[in-house]
Amino acid sequence: MPVRSVIVGTGSTIPPRRVPNSDMLDREFLGPDGAKIPKSNQQILDQFESITGIKERRYADDSQVTSDLASLAAADALDSSGVDRETLDTIIVAHNFGDVRAGSRHSDMVPALAARVKAQLKIENPHAAAFDIVFGCPGWLQGVIVCDAMIRAGDIKRAMVIGADTLSRISDPHDRDSLIYADGAGAVIMEARETAEKVGFLAHAVRSD
Repeated sequence: MPVRSVIVGTGSTIPPRRVPNSDMLDREFLGPDGAKIPKSNQQILDQFESITGIKERRYADDSQVTSDLASLAAADALDSSGVDRETLDTIIVAHNFGDVRAGSRHSDMVPALAARVKAQLKIENPHAAAFDIVFGCPGWLQGVIVCDAMIRAGDIKRAMVIGADTLSRISDPHDRDSLIYADGAGAVIMEARETAEKVGFLAHAVRSD
């Protein structure tokens, strides 16, 4: 029977700090040419909310970095699945900017965020490989694709894939797109299942253009 990858647990974390659209009223929004957008901030925010439906976003507090959020989501996934963390063969963290501390724009990616998550979870298994994927917006999805390939190849039997970022730390406050960005993390636990049924991950496609 073919081996398929299935999700057996999920987890997430959303920081407690709420940032409503009204908090952005004192910002100066600039266009691509660097000139001030010829609309009031209230008009910009009203238009943004009407298009996206977003009224607020969550930001990490000053004591948290991306790997902290990733660890919280990972712990939640372990709790929901009942999986023994020592049985994980691989931990993958998809992110874009590493750990960026409050008040800094410095990106810290070494050691890998996945290694930091492994340490925070107190996983002692020396054979549990921990590595990162930096792949832009679809990073978590690419992590799932990589994990699925490893499971189908027979290299691993169980893994965790986490997506996390603290985009509030790196976004330009003068860019209207910053209204979309927020902080948080999500995680899944995937494992191998031998089954003739069409369950789990059946196929994937990746475009490079």
